[in-house]
Amino acid sequence: MTNLDAMKALYAAETGDAEAVAECTETSQVILALAGYIGLDDVIVQPEKASKTLYGATVSSMQSNIVVADGAITGTLKFIAGGLAQSGPLAGDGNFMALKFIDENEADEIKVGLAPSAGTGLVALDSDMNAVFKVAGELDGVQQVLKVVTTKGGVTKTQSFDLTGLTLNTEA
Repeated sequence: MTNLDAMKALYAAETGDAEAVAECTETSQVILALAGYIGLDDVIVQPEKASKTLYGATVSSMQSNIVVADGAITGTLKFIAGGLAQSGPLAGDGNFMALKFIDENEADEIKVGLAPSAGTGLVALDSDMNAVFKVAGELDGVQQVLKVVTTKGGVTKTQSFDLTGLTLNTEA
């Protein structure tokens, strides 16, 4: 086992997220990722307020009983015919989830998104610190997870949230 492989194994054992360092080619990259895991607080993820209107729809029309706890998101995502936008990732029939993010790190950047993604990948949060996701459950046989990547001072920390506890309604 090389030093790089050992560092990747250590990172995976500490964080439970081997994928976050899979592309690293130098031990220094893994050390920075591990420093980020240890040195940055988790971004707080919570359901957006039910009364909030996003993309012309109230959050209560998108979801119910959403709970974020222990690295998982559970609850029910309602079916919205036609989607929330005319084009782009929120267009078309589907299930949508609205979340609020709280950063206690004063991070340089926070990117969020579903993995695998239907094409948008991770996107940077803006000042409102909320986001809406079109959740498919599985894409190409791979269960989606929500990823939150926080960067501050060159240190990066990745959080992953299991979505298998979400119920995706198929009718409006």
